[in-house]
Amino acid sequence: MISVQISEGTEAILALADEWEHLVGDSFTAALSRPGWHLAAIDAFPRHDVAVFAARDGGRLVGVLPLCRIRTDSRGLFLNLVGPPGRGDYQAFVIDPELVSQVLPEMLEAAFRHYGRHGVYWFPNIPATDPALAVLRSFLDANHMPYTEERESAPRLRLNGADFAAVEAAWPAKHRWDVRRRRKRLAEQGPLSVWQPSSIEEAEPVLDEFFRVHDEKWLAQGYPGMFHDPAQRRHFQAVLRRLWHNGAHFSTLRCGSVDVSYHFGFFSGGWIQWYRPTYRPEFGVYSPTKVHIAMLIEEACRMGWAGFDFLLGTEEYKSSWCNDVVEVVNIHAGFHQWAPTYFWFSRGKPFARRKLQSTYFRARAWMQGARTGRRSK
Repeated sequence: MISVQISEGTEAILALADEWEHLVGDSFTAALSRPGWHLAAIDAFPRHDVAVFAARDGGRLVGVLPLCRIRTDSRGLFLNLVGPPGRGDYQAFVIDPELVSQVLPEMLEAAFRHYGRHGVYWFPNIPATDPALAVLRSFLDANHMPYTEERESAPRLRLNGADFAAVEAAWPAKHRWDVRRRRKRLAEQGPLSVWQPSSIEEAEPVLDEFFRVHDEKWLAQGYPGMFHDPAQRRHFQAVLRRLWHNGAHFSTLRCGSVDVSYHFGFFSGGWIQWYRPTYRPEFGVYSPTKVHIAMLIEEACRMGWAGFDFLLGTEEYKSSWCNDVVEVVNIHAGFHQWAPTYFWFSRGKPFARRKLQSTYFRARAWMQGARTGRRSK
């Protein structure tokens, strides 16, 4: 018989951490399902009424659903949502796959009792292959809850045990030639190597450098720098600390003694996951990010890893590298079709994003530039 226990606060996550880790296992979604991922978000951002809904079959943990109240920013009209503390590009449900149809409805019912049957519940970025997705839809339908779905794609390169020469040969000829040319030209400026920190203490000053280089590059291009926000810096620092040796993957491409490209991402289920990159603009002519990706793929081939995942977003450059794709589903569910909060997240926000997102980001960039004494062009 399935029973669900409700525990509140970050202490609830810490108390379940070992059992939770065991239940997560090791798949391409694992890094963003671990307790450390949610704790890092709580460390950095306002998260209210944190609760963990833990399902047990007898004494065995068979499901974990972490939720909280989240106050959105201006793009969400500062409305409240109930959703997971940490939002990842892959947000799989942490449930024993053999018991999904029994466990998920019980945890959702417990969540409704705790947070109430009003407002909007947010289930972000569920992989389309997650068996819990069909169960969630059936549950919402059975409870006569209106919900909307948005789909996004994550292109990736599946290696299938191939060596780098075979992987490279499968790329379009123009792309293969350009990667080789850029790598050769950059190597003429100094020997190339991929650097990874051996300790958190070694990583932290380079992470600070990453923040600065990232924002300088984006502001120069007329877009806001995300790390002007102290909460964003705290978040990345917390992810590094909480997922150290357990999913965080931080590296730089070094040309001689200079870090010319940076990447903060994840390693999960044998996949390198490309999350937040940047590079020094003065080396832009050499496309250091492209060289960085190629050298990480080369390492993945040597190590026999599953592949290289570009995570969400269908930017054109990704297609030249990739031979596979993952789809995710983002669900907002409410209780009343015309309730203001549900209306905004189901209709208003998607419309505003399509029409106004570019203007919003350029305005933010201008304001950041004004504060730092520079104007974006």
